[in-house]
Amino acid sequence: MQIVLHLLARLIKTMFRAILFRSTFLLVLSAWFAQGAPLSLHPRNPHYFNFQGRPTVLITSGEHYGALVNLDFDYVQYFDTLAADGLNLTRTFLAYREQPGAFNIAGNSLAPKQDRFITPWARSSVTGYFDGGNKFDLTQWNPKYFERLHDFVRQSAKRRIVVEANLFSCFYSESSWNTHPFNLRNNINGVGSGPWDQILTLRDAELTKHQAAYVQKVMNELREFDNVYYEICNEPYIGGVTREWQDHIVKVITETQRNWKRKFLISENVANGSAVVVNPNPAISIFNFHYATPPSAVGLNYGLDKVIGDNETGFRGTNDAVYRMEGWDFLMAGGGLYNNLDYSFIAGHEDGTFAYPQTQPGGGTVALRKQLGLLHSFFRKFDFLHSKPIDDLVAAPLFSSHSVRGLGTLSGKYVIYLRQSTPPSYSVRWSGTMEVPTTGAYTLHTVSNDGVRLWLDEKKLIDNWTDHGETEDVANIQLEAKRKYPLKLEYFYTGGQSIIKLLWKNSDGVKVPVPESAFGNGLKADYFLGRDLTTPWKSRVDSQIFFAWGTDFPFPQSNSGALNQLVLNLPPGAYKSEFTEPATGRVLKKTTSRTVANRLTLELPTFHEDLAIRLTRQ
Repeated sequence: MQIVLHLLARLIKTMFRAILFRSTFLLVLSAWFAQGAPLSLHPRNPHYFNFQGRPTVLITSGEHYGALVNLDFDYVQYFDTLAADGLNLTRTFLAYREQPGAFNIAGNSLAPKQDRFITPWARSSVTGYFDGGNKFDLTQWNPKYFERLHDFVRQSAKRRIVVEANLFSCFYSESSWNTHPFNLRNNINGVGSGPWDQILTLRDAELTKHQAAYVQKVMNELREFDNVYYEICNEPYIGGVTREWQDHIVKVITETQRNWKRKFLISENVANGSAVVVNPNPAISIFNFHYATPPSAVGLNYGLDKVIGDNETGFRGTNDAVYRMEGWDFLMAGGGLYNNLDYSFIAGHEDGTFAYPQTQPGGGTVALRKQLGLLHSFFRKFDFLHSKPIDDLVAAPLFSSHSVRGLGTLSGKYVIYLRQSTPPSYSVRWSGTMEVPTTGAYTLHTVSNDGVRLWLDEKKLIDNWTDHGETEDVANIQLEAKRKYPLKLEYFYTGGQSIIKLLWKNSDGVKVPVPESAFGNGLKADYFLGRDLTTPWKSRVDSQIFFAWGTDFPFPQSNSGALNQLVLNLPPGAYKSEFTEPATGRVLKKTTSRTVANRLTLELPTFHEDLAIRLTRQ
């Protein structure tokens, strides 16, 4: 009997080892095959990615796109920083350079010195590049560039970071066009003679051939990597980029990889804010938006069954909270990609510790990256692959000062995001008359974030109708005492710290707010939703123009204050709830509640700016 038992035990042990070996072998084999397949849309839910065999959302707070082309930028330390913060995406421009001071960006990594700018094309022996050095030969590739490109993607892959390889960018002006090798003055090949706003079109057949050759070269060089996708063009809705040209580049990409077993995703940058994608190119898998808050772009295009991304943030001040909440909002709306534009990364500060000035067009800090890493962790712990956005989640009206978004699964798992609302984009037109106390020379000053235009006596004196941080604009004018001058001032706000002030300086040299007495009975103030002064919102009389609303509404909001309770439309049952503080990841409270008439009432913990909730039906 003992011999039988001994033999049986050995048999069981041998079988267990075989099963264990087989399972381990299959796991290793599946991981090996998964790693060989490039980033793709997930076959079970194409609103998200499949990366190395795992359902994936891409979340980052990345540098301003110069990590590859700027030889002074240490991308290894940069990738170490992203990985340590739990982030998994970087966006890089492959062949583009800005001039110092562009967009008021301090330490811009995309504005290297000319001798530290590396491109796919080799320099020729002919001098004459626009700010020094030799011109480029568009028929000769630069081996040093491709060595750097290989290592750049290899180092990111080691850290499981996906690279958005941005093939082209629009040109914003003659200034940005002046830096590019495609510009006739910068190459020896006699191409690129057109105006700056007609370069990314099909008008110049020879230039288009060079553009296609560059795309093919890059793709063939990166063919063996699994952590890359290609964006056609940054902000093609600016600078004359045509739809036909974009479709041509898509065709070049698809033809290049036609016979490859491993296909790479293509991204289209659709619009700033939101827009409905009309007649999408079927080869596009990712539709990216910039400044996509509120995240209406997701709902408008969710039916495409592709990834919707918020691929650039900014122009909302330098405060961490607005960008953290933008990320949570976008992913909770059903988005699959969020890229905060982080200005704390520059050459020499690849650990993301650069203390940029408050005039920077966006934010980014060590703390914000930790917060976005917590967002990534929160999503990884949720079955987002089997979820979808819930449109009718809230059963009882909320304060106008708060908003709620949520995702849910058929198995009864939910994640909900509650946050303080921020003002929508709005615009204002003040009109009336202005009278000065003494005759003389006056200097008028506007301080604004964002756009401002000023007319006095029907003359346009100030015109800075752009997205910008806090900026002072100045106009000089001779004025007569006791004369009532017609005045009109227009302003728009799209995010950040809202401020609009009108000041004057007379011959005494003292700058002060234009006083109420200068405007008689006040100025008619017409407020509009949106930045274009077309959708009436509210009207009132303002005694002067001297406002710093910050991130508050310009009008008091009804029922604003602490939110203590949330009533949700949910299937019947008992639910476990976990309330988390998004800024810290700290769990504030856990409860169990039961629905009454398909409504679940949650008693909320005290929170400051936003709150994340996990719900599980028992």
